[in-house]
Amino acid sequence: MSKAKQTRRHSATTLGTPIYHRRRRDWRDDQYLIEEVLKIIDSQNWVKQNSPSKIKAFKELVSEIDSLGFQSNKKASALAMWIREELAKLSAEKNGYDLRVHSLSIPSGLAGIISERCRKPSNNIGKAKEGISVEDLFPDPEIRSHVLERVQLLFKGNLLSYLHSLVSNERNSLTRESATIMDLIHICEEKLKRRNLKTVSNFNANEVDLWVPGLSLGIEIRDALSNSNSGELISILKNTNSSKKTKFLAVVCPDDLSDLLFHNWREIERSEVLPNLSVIRVGDFGAYLDRLSNDM
Repeated sequence: MSKAKQTRRHSATTLGTPIYHRRRRDWRDDQYLIEEVLKIIDSQNWVKQNSPSKIKAFKELVSEIDSLGFQSNKKASALAMWIREELAKLSAEKNGYDLRVHSLSIPSGLAGIISERCRKPSNNIGKAKEGISVEDLFPDPEIRSHVLERVQLLFKGNLLSYLHSLVSNERNSLTRESATIMDLIHICEEKLKRRNLKTVSNFNANEVDLWVPGLSLGIEIRDALSNSNSGELISILKNTNSSKKTKFLAVVCPDDLSDLLFHNWREIERSEVLPNLSVIRVGDFGAYLDRLSNDM
């Protein structure tokens, strides 16, 4: 591999899926997501997969939502949730996606499906139900959005495994050293494991948290960063470069970090103090690994 190829960075600017694809923070995220789909729905790949009547029905549904406004609009929330669910499936199938290349399959009667989701679920406490859906278990759209994200990130879409993990984590939560950091580390380790990449954990204060020999990649995981400790972080990254002879360094941060804070974190990357560094949200970590592997 050429020297230029060895030092190429895989930065979040080319990997970053918008947060609103994965998580709903408020009604604006629903609006951004729906409008993004509406903007590209007439592109060739979408037209190829969906009939003109389905595309027309989607546009009419969005027009109805828009006429009433997106804020406090149950149909907007339900449609955005449906889109996020389909994106999660697409991500699992394609190991990542780009809506300029990939498309969603719009079902017949989408308006009816969305209307049905807006209705309050019946209270069937005590009744067993086979094939219970995510909507039945988590009728609150914000909670359901969080569940879908966690299931996809950690358990390849297996809801039962996620629920089992919740119970286990609750039992151990009071004795965990640092829930946020350990959760991020676990997600990174799981994504590495899926790709059969050997990981060496290292909690030495002078080096990064994880070392991936197969990619010559050092990974530092942070849930917070301030001006006062950015110098300490740079020192750790430099020490790792020196001791491990790394080709790549990554600082992984929480997925729900605000865009403003995320771009502040990326000042370290843009400064070129560490030319092999990328600052990445944990939701984009899998795509980052895939790009590194493809270039090896």
